[in-house]
Amino acid sequence: MKVLFKRKSGFTLVELLVVIAIIGILVGLLLPAVQAAREAARRMQCSNNLKQLGLALHNYTDAFKRFPSSGSYCVPWLPCSGAAGHNNNGHPWVGGLWRKGSGLVRLLPFVEQGPFFNQIDFSRDVDAWFATLQPAIPFTQFSGRRPREFAIPTYICPSDPPARTDLALSNYGFSLGSQALPANATGCALYTNHLNGPSGHGNTSDSSQISGPFARFHWAARLADLTDGTSNTILMGEIRPNCSDHHFQGWAAGNGLWTSTVAPINFNTCRNELPGNNGTPAINCNSWNVWQTSSGFKSKHVGGAQFVLGDGSVQFISQSVDYINFQRLGARADGMVVDMSMLQ
Repeated sequence: MKVLFKRKSGFTLVELLVVIAIIGILVGLLLPAVQAAREAARRMQCSNNLKQLGLALHNYTDAFKRFPSSGSYCVPWLPCSGAAGHNNNGHPWVGGLWRKGSGLVRLLPFVEQGPFFNQIDFSRDVDAWFATLQPAIPFTQFSGRRPREFAIPTYICPSDPPARTDLALSNYGFSLGSQALPANATGCALYTNHLNGPSGHGNTSDSSQISGPFARFHWAARLADLTDGTSNTILMGEIRPNCSDHHFQGWAAGNGLWTSTVAPINFNTCRNELPGNNGTPAINCNSWNVWQTSSGFKSKHVGGAQFVLGDGSVQFISQSVDYINFQRLGARADGMVVDMSMLQ
């Protein structure tokens, strides 16, 4: 009797390997598109944050007739009492060597963080208050924690995740404009002020010595001080905390967020990202503690960074932007024409 064997259906090894190879190719083609879509969404969120900050700055000026200070110190040579061109949200200054927090602290009520703002003790060193471990009281916001650990979503760009866990950081800094910051490493004199404007950190209440809308300490401009035009002046832009010793101090730090347009956009001073380095003391222009280059605007976005201008609009500026034109956009009152077509 003839026995018939029925052939079983299935894949051969070769067919299986071919299918796996095809799937691998498809995944390889799809993954960059997925990553690009995710980054586009993160960049859009980052742009929305800057838009909110621009709106908050304008609401602040409506209430207090000038922008919030980007960092406020009370020191013997720059006393807070009666400080020219500054206010403290109606809270009186108290003498002494005290820091009064960053401009982002003052913007809290204007980014829907009023309850947080109302708990701040402005009669003391605000930086110290943020760093103080609060009593463990049930059902209170800061119970057993330090206020500086609280992240504010509007202050964070999702493209650049925080590099610290002990305090919350910010991805947005206030513009000193074309301010020639002191060089503290050899060879960084190239990145200096090319508009013959003010030099130094902005440690003054003298508005003529501040290129941009904000000083390092407790002076801040009025809208009327942006004589080059609000649409031609940078207010804030993206920063990367991991790339600067000052920006690494957290969103509330009174000496943390001052940023100059003198450093080229995305000039690499980031720790653990070549050619950036974390040499102490500073090694070269790529060191994260060289003020001329580290205290510049940077982002994780490819090709440039985003900025909010004085009119509240958000602009992406290419890192290959004409350098002098970028300085003119940083300065609020240099009287020079900005060619907006050269920003891309």
